[in-house]
Amino acid sequence: GCSSLHMLPELSLGQSFHLALAREDCVYFLGGHSLSSDSRPPRLFRLRVELLQGSPLLSCESLDTGMSISSAIITRTGPTHKYVILGGYQFDSQKRLECSTVTLDEKGIHIEHMEPPIWIADIIHSRTWFGGSAGEGSILLGVPTEGRP
Repeated sequence: GCSSLHMLPELSLGQSFHLALAREDCVYFLGGHSLSSDSRPPRLFRLRVELLQGSPLLSCESLDTGMSISSAIITRTGPTHKYVILGGYQFDSQKRLECSTVTLDEKGIHIEHMEPPIWIADIIHSRTWFGGSAGEGSILLGVPTEGRP
């Protein structure tokens, strides 16, 4: 196999805990925690990869419809490129008690707010939470018991 290294100025400041979604030749990076500024700016990048003979051609652009989010959970909701984003963090210790739908199509990425679930008190008042996708359209979400049996 072959491998190559590419530097992308748009992503050079570093980001972590972002969401990444892909459709055909595009990868979208949504939100994330900026390592350089210790913040969660509302970001959305589109990385386009063209597989040419020899070496791939990469282009990256910053889009205006980003979200201020990190450590969120995403799950696919069907056979098409439709997803639900649940939770995450907006600020260092402020949980994002919201949901969004994301659709990837031939025109790009579309993000819309959706009605969140009714959060139980344990989730609302917990400082941390964790979880992941549990299959198509399902999410597993947990909170530490914080000293309770």
